[in-house]
Amino acid sequence: MRPPRIALSGAIYHVTTRCNNEQFSFQQEKDFTLYLEVLAKAKKKYETKIHAYCITNNHVHLLIETPEKNNISQFMQYLNGNYSKKYNRLHAKTGHFWGERFHSTIIDSDHYFMNALVYIEMNMARAKAVIDPKDWKWSSYHSHAFGEYDSILDLHPLYDELGSTPEERQKHYREIMHGEMESKDLLPNTNLTNGLAIGSEHFVRNILKEMASLHPFYARRKVYQYQKDFFLRRSRE
Repeated sequence: MRPPRIALSGAIYHVTTRCNNEQFSFQQEKDFTLYLEVLAKAKKKYETKIHAYCITNNHVHLLIETPEKNNISQFMQYLNGNYSKKYNRLHAKTGHFWGERFHSTIIDSDHYFMNALVYIEMNMARAKAVIDPKDWKWSSYHSHAFGEYDSILDLHPLYDELGSTPEERQKHYREIMHGEMESKDLLPNTNLTNGLAIGSEHFVRNILKEMASLHPFYARRKVYQYQKDFFLRRSRE
Protein backbone atom coordinates (compact mmCIF):
# COMPACT_ATOMS: atom_id res chain seq x y z
CA MET A 1 0.00 0.00 0.00
CA ARG A 2 1.41 3.37 -1.05
CA PRO A 3 1.97 5.97 1.69
CA PRO A 4 -0.40 8.92 1.68
CA ARG A 5 0.75 11.96 -0.20
CA ILE A 6 1.85 14.95 1.87
CA ALA A 7 -0.82 17.52 1.10
CA LEU A 8 -2.01 20.65 2.88
CA SER A 9 -4.22 23.61 2.20
CA GLY A 10 -2.17 26.74 1.65
CA ALA A 11 0.82 24.69 0.47
CA ILE A 12 3.14 25.05 -2.53
CA TYR A 13 4.24 21.98 -4.46
CA HIS A 14 6.88 21.20 -7.04
CA VAL A 15 5.03 18.66 -9.17
CA THR A 16 6.57 16.43 -11.83
CA THR A 17 4.56 14.20 -14.12
CA ARG A 18 6.03 12.04 -16.89
CA CYS A 19 4.75 10.62 -20.15
CA ASN A 20 4.19 6.88 -20.33
CA ASN A 21 7.53 5.07 -20.63
CA GLU A 22 9.08 8.57 -20.78
CA GLN A 23 8.19 8.74 -24.48
CA PHE A 24 8.57 12.07 -26.27
CA SER A 25 4.82 12.55 -26.59
CA PHE A 26 4.85 16.35 -26.67
CA GLN A 27 5.92 16.81 -30.28
CA GLN A 28 3.77 19.34 -32.08
CA GLU A 29 2.86 22.88 -31.07
CA LYS A 30 -0.77 21.84 -30.68
CA ASP A 31 0.27 19.32 -27.99
CA PHE A 32 1.82 22.07 -25.88
CA THR A 33 -0.97 24.61 -26.43
CA LEU A 34 -3.59 21.98 -25.58
CA TYR A 35 -1.84 21.26 -22.28
CA LEU A 36 -1.84 24.96 -21.38
CA GLU A 37 -5.54 25.17 -22.21
CA VAL A 38 -6.38 22.25 -19.90
CA LEU A 39 -4.04 23.65 -17.23
CA ALA A 40 -5.92 26.97 -17.33
CA LYS A 41 -9.25 25.17 -16.84
CA ALA A 42 -7.87 23.09 -13.96
CA LYS A 43 -6.47 26.19 -12.31
CA LYS A 44 -9.84 27.95 -12.46
CA LYS A 45 -11.86 24.91 -11.36
CA TYR A 46 -9.71 24.15 -8.30
CA GLU A 47 -8.73 27.75 -7.45
CA THR A 48 -5.02 27.03 -7.51
CA LYS A 49 -2.09 29.29 -8.38
CA ILE A 50 0.60 28.41 -10.91
CA HIS A 51 3.93 30.03 -10.04
CA ALA A 52 6.07 28.29 -12.67
CA TYR A 53 5.91 25.60 -15.34
CA CYS A 54 8.04 23.91 -17.94
CA ILE A 55 6.56 21.52 -20.49
CA THR A 56 9.28 19.33 -22.01
CA ASN A 57 8.90 16.67 -24.67
CA ASN A 58 8.43 13.86 -22.17
CA HIS A 59 7.52 15.39 -18.80
CA VAL A 60 6.10 18.47 -17.11
CA HIS A 61 7.22 20.53 -14.12
CA LEU A 62 4.73 22.68 -12.22
CA LEU A 63 5.05 24.94 -9.18
CA ILE A 64 1.52 24.93 -7.75
CA GLU A 65 -0.07 26.61 -4.76
CA THR A 66 -3.36 25.47 -3.21
CA PRO A 67 -4.33 28.58 -1.22
CA GLU A 68 -7.72 27.54 0.15
CA LYS A 69 -8.16 23.78 -0.13
CA ASN A 70 -6.18 20.58 0.21
CA ASN A 71 -6.92 19.60 -3.37
CA ILE A 72 -3.63 18.94 -5.16
CA SER A 73 -4.63 15.35 -5.96
CA GLN A 74 -7.98 16.38 -7.40
CA PHE A 75 -6.31 19.12 -9.40
CA MET A 76 -3.74 16.76 -10.92
CA GLN A 77 -6.33 14.05 -11.57
CA TYR A 78 -8.43 16.53 -13.52
CA LEU A 79 -5.43 17.98 -15.37
CA ASN A 80 -3.80 14.70 -16.36
CA GLY A 81 -7.06 12.86 -17.04
CA ASN A 82 -8.55 15.54 -19.26
CA TYR A 83 -5.33 16.17 -21.13
CA SER A 84 -4.88 12.46 -21.83
CA LYS A 85 -8.41 12.20 -23.25
CA LYS A 86 -8.06 15.31 -25.39
CA TYR A 87 -4.59 14.30 -26.62
CA ASN A 88 -5.81 10.84 -27.66
CA ARG A 89 -8.80 12.35 -29.42
CA LEU A 90 -6.58 14.89 -31.17
CA HIS A 91 -4.20 12.21 -32.43
CA ALA A 92 -6.74 9.39 -32.86
CA LYS A 93 -4.90 7.27 -30.28
CA THR A 94 -5.82 5.06 -27.36
CA GLY A 95 -4.02 4.02 -24.20
CA HIS A 96 -2.13 5.77 -21.44
CA PHE A 97 -0.52 9.13 -22.02
CA TRP A 98 1.03 9.48 -18.56
CA GLY A 99 3.23 7.00 -16.75
CA GLU A 100 3.18 6.51 -12.99
CA ARG A 101 1.29 8.89 -10.72
CA PHE A 102 2.64 12.39 -10.42
CA HIS A 103 5.42 13.17 -7.97
CA SER A 104 5.03 16.15 -5.64
CA THR A 105 7.42 17.85 -3.25
CA ILE A 106 5.90 20.24 -0.77
CA ILE A 107 7.81 23.51 -0.45
CA ASP A 108 8.08 24.75 3.11
CA SER A 109 10.71 27.49 2.98
CA ASP A 110 11.05 30.83 1.26
CA HIS A 111 14.58 29.94 0.24
CA TYR A 112 13.57 26.75 -1.52
CA PHE A 113 10.77 28.47 -3.43
CA MET A 114 13.26 30.47 -5.49
CA ASN A 115 15.43 27.39 -5.92
CA ALA A 116 12.44 25.46 -7.24
CA LEU A 117 11.45 28.32 -9.54
CA VAL A 118 14.93 28.49 -11.08
CA TYR A 119 15.23 24.70 -11.23
CA ILE A 120 11.97 24.37 -13.19
CA GLU A 121 12.71 27.11 -15.69
CA MET A 122 16.30 25.92 -16.12
CA ASN A 123 15.12 22.43 -17.07
CA MET A 124 15.73 22.39 -20.82
CA ALA A 125 19.05 24.25 -20.57
CA ARG A 126 20.18 21.84 -17.86
CA ALA A 127 19.25 18.94 -20.16
CA LYS A 128 21.21 20.75 -22.91
CA ALA A 129 18.20 20.65 -25.20
CA VAL A 130 18.69 24.42 -25.59
CA ILE A 131 21.61 26.74 -24.87
CA ASP A 132 19.63 29.28 -22.86
CA PRO A 133 16.28 29.01 -20.99
CA LYS A 134 14.85 31.74 -23.24
CA ASP A 135 15.28 29.42 -26.20
CA TRP A 136 12.57 27.07 -24.90
CA LYS A 137 9.11 28.42 -25.70
CA TRP A 138 7.05 26.28 -23.33
CA SER A 139 7.98 27.59 -19.89
CA SER A 140 7.18 30.49 -17.60
CA TYR A 141 10.73 31.86 -17.90
CA HIS A 142 9.71 34.41 -20.52
CA SER A 143 7.35 36.06 -18.08
CA HIS A 144 9.74 36.14 -15.12
CA ALA A 145 12.77 37.19 -17.16
CA PHE A 146 11.26 39.46 -19.81
CA GLY A 147 7.79 40.41 -18.60
CA GLU A 148 5.88 38.59 -21.33
CA TYR A 149 2.20 38.29 -20.42
CA ASP A 150 1.19 34.78 -19.39
CA SER A 151 -2.41 34.19 -18.40
CA ILE A 152 -1.46 30.94 -16.66
CA LEU A 153 1.09 32.47 -14.32
CA ASP A 154 0.69 33.94 -10.83
CA LEU A 155 3.73 35.96 -9.76
CA HIS A 156 4.73 35.04 -6.22
CA PRO A 157 5.44 37.74 -3.59
CA LEU A 158 9.04 36.48 -3.31
CA TYR A 159 9.51 37.19 -6.99
CA ASP A 160 8.03 40.66 -6.48
CA GLU A 161 10.71 41.34 -3.86
CA LEU A 162 13.43 41.08 -6.50
CA GLY A 163 12.91 44.73 -7.44
CA SER A 164 10.71 47.79 -7.05
CA THR A 165 9.68 47.83 -10.72
CA PRO A 166 8.91 45.06 -13.24
CA GLU A 167 12.08 45.94 -15.13
CA GLU A 168 14.22 45.61 -11.98
CA ARG A 169 12.62 42.27 -11.10
CA GLN A 170 13.17 40.90 -14.59
CA LYS A 171 16.78 42.06 -14.67
CA HIS A 172 17.51 40.58 -11.25
CA TYR A 173 15.87 37.30 -12.20
CA ARG A 174 17.93 37.06 -15.39
CA GLU A 175 21.04 37.64 -13.26
CA ILE A 176 19.99 34.86 -10.88
CA MET A 177 19.47 32.51 -13.80
CA HIS A 178 22.80 33.52 -15.37
CA GLY A 179 24.56 32.82 -12.06
CA GLU A 180 22.91 29.42 -11.85
CA MET A 181 23.96 28.59 -15.39
CA GLU A 182 27.50 29.68 -14.60
CA SER A 183 27.65 27.52 -11.48
CA LYS A 184 26.38 24.53 -13.45
CA ASP A 185 28.87 25.20 -16.26
CA LEU A 186 25.99 25.71 -18.71
CA LEU A 187 27.10 29.02 -20.20
CA PRO A 188 28.49 29.02 -23.74
CA ASN A 189 32.26 28.67 -23.50
CA THR A 190 33.64 31.58 -25.52
CA ASN A 191 37.15 30.33 -24.85
CA LEU A 192 36.37 27.30 -26.97
CA THR A 193 34.99 29.40 -29.81
CA ASN A 194 37.38 32.37 -29.63
CA GLY A 195 40.46 30.62 -28.31
CA LEU A 196 43.30 29.52 -30.53
CA ALA A 197 44.86 27.11 -28.07
CA ILE A 198 43.69 25.86 -24.69
CA GLY A 199 45.67 23.80 -22.22
CA SER A 200 48.32 24.11 -19.55
CA GLU A 201 50.31 27.34 -19.37
CA HIS A 202 53.42 25.47 -20.56
CA PHE A 203 51.54 24.03 -23.55
CA VAL A 204 50.01 27.35 -24.61
CA ARG A 205 53.19 29.39 -24.19
CA ASN A 206 55.23 26.87 -26.19
CA ILE A 207 52.75 27.07 -29.04
CA LEU A 208 52.77 30.85 -28.88
CA LYS A 209 56.57 30.90 -28.97
CA GLU A 210 56.72 28.55 -31.92
CA MET A 211 54.03 30.32 -33.92
CA ALA A 212 55.37 33.82 -33.17
CA SER A 213 58.46 33.00 -35.22
CA LEU A 214 56.27 32.19 -38.20
CA HIS A 215 53.88 35.15 -38.21
CA PRO A 216 53.71 38.51 -36.39
CA PHE A 217 50.06 37.84 -35.59
CA TYR A 218 51.14 35.44 -32.86
CA ALA A 219 53.72 37.83 -31.49
CA ARG A 220 50.84 40.10 -30.47
CA ARG A 221 48.79 37.38 -28.77
CA LYS A 222 48.24 37.38 -25.03
CA VAL A 223 47.92 34.35 -22.81
CA TYR A 224 44.78 34.26 -20.65
CA GLN A 225 43.98 32.06 -17.72
CA TYR A 226 40.83 29.99 -18.07
CA GLN A 227 40.01 28.34 -14.74
CA LYS A 228 43.16 26.24 -14.16
CA ASP A 229 44.19 26.21 -17.82
CA PHE A 230 45.30 28.89 -20.27
CA PHE A 231 44.30 29.94 -23.74
CA LEU A 232 45.25 32.26 -26.59
CA ARG A 233 42.57 34.69 -27.66
CA ARG A 234 41.78 34.96 -31.34
CA SER A 235 40.92 38.67 -31.53
CA ARG A 236 43.65 41.28 -31.44
CA GLU A 237 44.23 43.02 -28.10
